[in-house]
Amino acid sequence: MQKLPLSIEKELETYCFTFTTQPVSFQVNDWLVHLEEMLTYTYKRLGTTIPGVAASMWMRKYALFVTGQFYMLSKYRLKWSGTITDLAIIDSSTDDQWLTTFLLKTNSWDVVEEKHVTDAFHTLLKDFGTAMIEPLAVKTRTPKLMLWENIWGYLLWMYGGLLKEEAIAERVQSDIDLLLENDVWNSIERRSPFKIFQCFLTVPQAIDHYKRTTCCFYYELEGQEKCPYCPNATCNKN
Repeated sequence: MQKLPLSIEKELETYCFTFTTQPVSFQVNDWLVHLEEMLTYTYKRLGTTIPGVAASMWMRKYALFVTGQFYMLSKYRLKWSGTITDLAIIDSSTDDQWLTTFLLKTNSWDVVEEKHVTDAFHTLLKDFGTAMIEPLAVKTRTPKLMLWENIWGYLLWMYGGLLKEEAIAERVQSDIDLLLENDVWNSIERRSPFKIFQCFLTVPQAIDHYKRTTCCFYYELEGQEKCPYCPNATCNKN
C-alpha cells in the first residue's frame, strides 16, 4: 500500500476528491440504512419530490467519484484500499448550485499488477457501482440502465482524455475493451451496459456524436430543459 504524492492528489481534484478532514454533510456507513436520509437531502437540495429525478441527479454527482477510481486504475494501476464506508460527502456549494466534494477518509492505495486488472475492474464495478445503484434503483423504482449511463457519461469523457496520452494509450484502450465485455460484469449485470451505450463506436467517435440511450430526467428540475443529447425528442415538461 502507498500514499499518493501531492501531484496525484492534485489531479484527483478534477473528480472532486479531497483527503483533508472537513465537516461533512453526509456520512456513508451503510447505504441500506442511510439511503432514505441521502434521498431526503437530495430532494431538498434540488427542490424536487420525484424519486427518479433525485436518484438520477444524485448518480450524476456520485458518478464523478466512481470515475476518479477508474482514472487511477487505468492511468496509474492504483486502486483505493478504502470501501464505500470510508467515503463522506461534503456539500461545497457556494451559491444556488449544488456542488459536492468526496472525502476519502483513507489515503491508502494498492498497486495492481496487470494479471489482476480484470479483478480490480470487477471490484470497482461491484463495490462502488452496483453497491450504490442496486438499493437506489429499488428504493426509487429507477431503471438501473439509466443509473449506469450516468456513470458511463463521465467515464467516456475521462477515457477520451487518457487515450491522448501516448505512453499509456494502448493500455487504456485495452481497459476500455475490457469494460465493454461481459466477463468483467459477471454477477453484476447479465451483460455490459457500457457496450449498449457505446453502440459499436470508438471512444472519440462516441464523444463527437454523443447521444444518451436513456433519459436522465434533468429536464424535470425547475428551470431546466431537456439535454441536447437526450434520446427522447419529445421529452419536455408538458
